Amino acid sequence: MILALALAAVTYTKDIAPLLNDRCAYCHHPGGSAPFSLLTYDDVKRRATQIGEVTKRRYMPPWKADPDNGPFVGQHPLTEGEIAVVQQWIEQGAAEGDAHARPLPARWADGWQFGAPDLIVSLPQPYLLPADGTDIFRIFVIPVPVDGARFVRGLEFRPGNARVVHHANIRVDRSGAARALDAADGAVGYTGLMPRAAQYPDGHFLGWTPGQVAPLLPPELAWRLERGTELVVEVHMQPSGKPEAVQPSIGFYFGDRPPTRTPAMLRLGRQNIDIPAGEPQYTITDSYVLPVDAEIEAVQPHAHYRARDVRGEARLPDGTARTLIQISDWVFGWQHVYLFATPSGCRRGRRCRCVTCTTTHPAIFATRSTRRSARAGDSDRRTKWAISGSRC
Repeated sequence: MILALALAAVTYTKDIAPLLNDRCAYCHHPGGSAPFSLLTYDDVKRRATQIGEVTKRRYMPPWKADPDNGPFVGQHPLTEGEIAVVQQWIEQGAAEGDAHARPLPARWADGWQFGAPDLIVSLPQPYLLPADGTDIFRIFVIPVPVDGARFVRGLEFRPGNARVVHHANIRVDRSGAARALDAADGAVGYTGLMPRAAQYPDGHFLGWTPGQVAPLLPPELAWRLERGTELVVEVHMQPSGKPEAVQPSIGFYFGDRPPTRTPAMLRLGRQNIDIPAGEPQYTITDSYVLPVDAEIEAVQPHAHYRARDVRGEARLPDGTARTLIQISDWVFGWQHVYLFATPSGCRRGRRCRCVTCTTTHPAIFATRSTRRSARAGDSDRRTKWAISGSRC
């Protein structure tokens, strides 16, 4: 394929625009979660060198899982051949080609990706993010005004300021515990931890990262939303150098009948992390033996800055293993829920196991002392995994 490319000129119109429309424009369009648009030749030409660098390093499009894992919903990393096309286009001068033959740019609704939601809730007033500082985690509590039980097939989160919102985790609370913490803070939202009463509903992951919108659930897997429920939304924000208003909104999409199957969530991880000073590689593991046959619907690895390699696997009683997911170059900047395109079957007796390797190498953490131990905390939060699945 690369030999064939050498015989023909690569142009934006013929080769690059279709690729970017398919892989990049979901985030890189006006009003999208990315900081700039890539829908026109001028947009792409002025950033050609940057595009070449980030695609060659596989930093973009952001897909951290090993390509052999899954398949997962939304799995679309660039192939080696596609990366070669981008590189050759840049080396040949980033020509536009026949402007009259260029494909129409992809279109996205200015509003909600699934159409008008059945219910929209928003933070009543914006939170003002300070101009300076490091990563800020703020928890917001948002009431959900329903008169009776509703059956939720999907959520769509809108960050309210995509320039500074890095990701969000969402849980539900009917106890009032989160509301009390919010009221005690005195400002919009509060800083701290989610109360134990705030849970993921019925084994479903709720959250948002740039470019990620989970597909609507089939009716039989909807989750039940009760009257008096509040959303507890932890938002990770990064100051931009000027004060920024942040006011998230969440759209609900309801089904018309109760679920017939309810997933269970299995959480694996450690809170007793204590990395010795100067330790170049510290491994954290946890596991659980399935007591019944199950189908794994999704997996969400989570760690912060010190993680380097994360792996989830299912082990048979004889010791053989099947990899569910592997991320060999973990980057905290890309949190993701990996939803299997087809649920992954696991038989009773299999051991679900997570492995997270960390490092304290000074070349990576130049601003952090390697002469002291590192423990779980807000900046290097505990490693944790969550696996959502249902009984066969």
